[in-house]
Amino acid sequence: MKIKLEELATALGKSDILPGYVDLAEGRVIMLRDDWQDDAALEHALRLEDDFNRYVPLINICDSDEYGVMQAFAERQSANVCRQLKNALAGQGGSLHFLQQVKQLQLRQAWDDFWHAHLIDAARFFCEENEIEYEE
Repeated sequence: MKIKLEELATALGKSDILPGYVDLAEGRVIMLRDDWQDDAALEHALRLEDDFNRYVPLINICDSDEYGVMQAFAERQSANVCRQLKNALAGQGGSLHFLQQVKQLQLRQAWDDFWHAHLIDAARFFCEENEIEYEE
């Protein structure tokens, strides 16, 4: 069964908040819900972990890739905008300051499109690395 890249990209975009898995048998993404009680979540997670041939855990790309993607986005802007975005990224709380600057510069749609394209690429890479069939 093939996984839809769009569905996987959406899940990867939440991977810093909710753990998830690709269900190879059904070709879908399963996200552990944050409203489950601890015992129910643990039981579900253990069931998924026990059948490792069927379920592939998602990676957390948000924490590892976000800063680099923000840098890449900044570098594709005009010199003045690039400087403002890179200054926002510098120091503590850089990601938050970057997003505030993106909003102030009215680049929200451009940033969202850039981030989404990154998530699609990451989903494709994840599938290829884990030998998971996918569809665009």
